[in-house]
Amino acid sequence: MPAGSSNKSKVPWADPVIKYGIAPETLEGPNTVGHRFEVSQQLPWPDHLSASRKAAEAGMLAAQQETQWLIRQLTARVKEAYAYWWYTNEAINLHHETRALVEQLATVTEQRLDYGIGSQSEMLRVKTELDTLDARLVELQAEKAGLASDLIPLLGRRPTGASLQLTEASETLLFADGQLEPDHPLIRAAEAREAEARARLDVAEVDRRPTFTANAGYNSLWADERKRWVVGIGVRIPFSGQRQHSAVRKATAEASQKRWLATQAQREWRASIAKLRASVEAGHGRLNILNERHLPNQRAHWEASLNELASGTGRLEDAINSARQLTGVKLRRAGVIRDLYSASAGYEALIPVRTINALN
Repeated sequence: MPAGSSNKSKVPWADPVIKYGIAPETLEGPNTVGHRFEVSQQLPWPDHLSASRKAAEAGMLAAQQETQWLIRQLTARVKEAYAYWWYTNEAINLHHETRALVEQLATVTEQRLDYGIGSQSEMLRVKTELDTLDARLVELQAEKAGLASDLIPLLGRRPTGASLQLTEASETLLFADGQLEPDHPLIRAAEAREAEARARLDVAEVDRRPTFTANAGYNSLWADERKRWVVGIGVRIPFSGQRQHSAVRKATAEASQKRWLATQAQREWRASIAKLRASVEAGHGRLNILNERHLPNQRAHWEASLNELASGTGRLEDAINSARQLTGVKLRRAGVIRDLYSASAGYEALIPVRTINALN
């Protein structure tokens, strides 16, 4: 419910009961039709209305917060699925890069063959590698199409790859435990369900009391018109109280269960956000090592292997392995970015509402 709103959940009274009867004969004579009307209204206890209103408000708040949590989860799932789709697209792009590297080897091998320092078997080995890459490309394209189909239930449409980009997740969204208040839709919903259960328990306690009913009626069967109107109060007292006691015990158990679930929800939230924060931090560490050391070293290794092959001091198989390793490093880098983006999406879904508002 919006802050500052003066509208509160209205808890209606029990529906009134209206009775109507027709009598073919009255005291006035056999040819006169008599009518009988009666209206009764149960009178609720004031604290019963208050507890019912609190239960309705808490239930409405819980439903709203659960919806917000589902929206956050859906957003994280979409981002994660998109990250895997992007990764497959990157694998296809890197596959083309690998093929270009092997084509360079084919050019060098052909030149060596023309100079008489190469062999036909080396040329066939390069062509076999190109054929293997082409077969793998077909598999990657089918995998990408399958991932795009998996995004249809989440997006409501098939995604387009016109601008398929994935930015590296930033570390600025990482917060220390002291900066994160338990103000999250998951926790809010659990606390609201606990408040609803407590209010339901109060309602069950009040229902153990006697029930009062106001009655008013009109009976034309009485010949004296002064006696036809009737007003009264009815009282219903539980005979054994077993049904009411059972309702109280059930409501007490539900309140205890909701209290435990609220505590558990906060614990799980803290554990999940700590786990995802560690994943994001580790992902940034791995990405820095790949960017600053592993990838430059592997590029240098490939260039050295290509030069050694051209000069006749290197082996073709070593150059092919170097091309594969260079692609493998780039693919691992893309995988780290994918996992980092997915972990960041999950982390963002767990950020408290007040923290998000402070950032905005």
